Amino acid sequence: MTAVVDASALLALLFDEPGAQAVAEVVAGGAAVSTVNLAEVATVLTRNHRDAERVLEAVRAQVDVEPFTDTDALAVAALYPHVSGQGLSLGDRACLALARRLDAPAVTADHLWTGLSVGIAVQLIRPARG
Repeated sequence: MTAVVDASALLALLFDEPGAQAVAEVVAGGAAVSTVNLAEVATVLTRNHRDAERVLEAVRAQVDVEPFTDTDALAVAALYPHVSGQGLSLGDRACLALARRLDAPAVTADHLWTGLSVGIAVQLIRPARG
């Protein structure tokens, strides 16, 4: 496993947004996603009137889907004091917890993650808007 992708990264790929090519390269190198982040992706696809089941079938063929475990739940809770007030959601913390568990960088479009000091490498898929 070379990386863990969050929902924002997968959505950039699926909607061909800026950073999609970077995500495609990560996926080609071997990537995982948490079931929590997969649920976020499915929600956005549904909201945008896309066939979430069909799209997620294609995603699952290319990305390892990791279940959200009891251990992950505790890791998400442990991250909270370190990131509260920084705008990270439960899904964000689920991605970071999985990245820690798999000892892989977390790949995201969310620039808020660059200032984190939680011992998890973060890879941004696109530069900050300036």
